[in-house]
Amino acid sequence: MSTTLTVRLSKKEAKALDEICKQSGKSRSTLVRESLRAVRLREALRASQAALGLAARTAGWLTEDDVLKNAS
Repeated sequence: MSTTLTVRLSKKEAKALDEICKQSGKSRSTLVRESLRAVRLREALRASQAALGLAARTAGWLTEDDVLKNAS
């Protein structure tokens, strides 16, 4: 199933999008979908990093050296 989305862009944003489309050979729709996937991935990585960072600090791992000491 697909959904149509209307997005308002400034002239500058539309021009930038069209330039990227021309350079990449991709459609506007493809670029928007890829951008959404990239944002979702980046947010998932940030959430994982925050959770892992907390777990690492709880374990006493404050530096790379702390991790290496426990790994060797």
